[in-house]
Amino acid sequence: MPPRGDLASWSLLAILGLPWLGAVVVAALPRERQHLAGKITLLALVAGAASLAISRLFGSNLTLDLPWIPAMTLSLSLRLDPVALPFLVNTLGVALAAAWYAQGYFAHIERAPLCYGLLLAFSGSMVGTLLANDAILFFVFWELMLVTSSLLLAGWGDGKNVGAVTIKYFVYTQLGSLLVLIALVWLIATTGQSSLAGITAGIAKVTPSGLTWIAGLFIAGFAVKLAIAPLHTWLPDAHSIAPMPVTVLLAAAMLSMGAYGMLRYPIMLLGQSAIKSLQLPLLIIALASQIYGALMSLSSTDIKRLVAYSSVSQMGYVLFGLATLTPRGMAGGVLHVISHGILKAALFMGVGLVMWGTERRRLDRLGGLWGEMPGASVVLALTAIAMAGLPPFVAFHGEWMILAGGLAASHPILGYLAFISPLFTAAYGLWLITRVALGPRPLDLEVHPVPRSMRWSTYALVALSLVLGLFPNIVYRWATEAVSAIACRVEL
Repeated sequence: MPPRGDLASWSLLAILGLPWLGAVVVAALPRERQHLAGKITLLALVAGAASLAISRLFGSNLTLDLPWIPAMTLSLSLRLDPVALPFLVNTLGVALAAAWYAQGYFAHIERAPLCYGLLLAFSGSMVGTLLANDAILFFVFWELMLVTSSLLLAGWGDGKNVGAVTIKYFVYTQLGSLLVLIALVWLIATTGQSSLAGITAGIAKVTPSGLTWIAGLFIAGFAVKLAIAPLHTWLPDAHSIAPMPVTVLLAAAMLSMGAYGMLRYPIMLLGQSAIKSLQLPLLIIALASQIYGALMSLSSTDIKRLVAYSSVSQMGYVLFGLATLTPRGMAGGVLHVISHGILKAALFMGVGLVMWGTERRRLDRLGGLWGEMPGASVVLALTAIAMAGLPPFVAFHGEWMILAGGLAASHPILGYLAFISPLFTAAYGLWLITRVALGPRPLDLEVHPVPRSMRWSTYALVALSLVLGLFPNIVYRWATEAVSAIACRVEL
């Protein structure tokens, strides 16, 4: 029987490999078995999540190194540590919710197996990004994220400008990836290592000014993925055309990859000295993104774009928490990734219920749905309230820690200004509820039945946000353990 440590390390390969294996199986289904695509997708993601749960039985730091490209001294190096864990839980959880929702949403789409296969590959790319313990491997999965998501937009996007929006999404986010690549190549060339441990050991070879430049490149590149204003313009267009399960993955999972990149590379790998001079502009940009995203949500006439712009605002919260460089603020940023994953997925899925039931998305053509679509109306009401940071929902804890961290940071005046942002969040949330659920109903509005899987997957996420809000100990622990793991590189 293999040693306990070997079993633990090989569980990492299962976490990474099962979504990819599922993608191959689903995409290769024969015509007479294509109706199984959705169920196999769910099974692959459940198995991946179960592998993650099993790996936790062996400890909090697991590694696996397998030969890959010996000529480049490159190995398949994986690591699960407290920094990756909350992001990995969020990614797999959101992917599961999106796949459950898709059972009804994708029931009659063309090329369903290929779509499900790409959905699994997209999820597997994010898992690989989080588990990669090598800078080159990290970038390989980072690029696979872009390729798989672009194919989903191009193949199953809905709207008149699908091609143009997909190209904009690809080019815009690829420019961000190039900034990340320059920073990685700079580090690898200077230290002579591509493993994260090797780069850490050789970081002293980089000059202080070089560290600041590398940190700036990382932050700018990851800010594109995080959709921080003014680097956000790809987001509302891409989210608007994407099929709803893909929108859920983009908004509730992929955006968090930018936050993970900032934590793992400029903050943890380079250390506080590299980013301290960038703290003030980062806090200002984060605060501006919070307010700008909320104002754009208030001015949106399309229900899906309204929710999309709210992500620009919510990711501003995450960046603000990380930029405080305080234990509480950074832990709040990590915690907000989890709460945003749950609530933004639920909010988009609730919007999907409305769009499916009414075949409409313009706010001026919606209204009075409380009586005919009470479930969707309650979802929109509760998620809007929760995203404003009101207890007892899970977002309250992350936002409170971010705001507290802002007051303890080097620029407390910005911490006080950050208290304004939740007011704007509440404003667009109340506008959404009032206009869709309580506003006057158009005379020609008809409501159609919504598939059960779409409804119950949405309700489950709302319930989860309430449960974690009432019993937040586990997510608190994940967030604080992540910050503790970073403490060796950042002088907290």
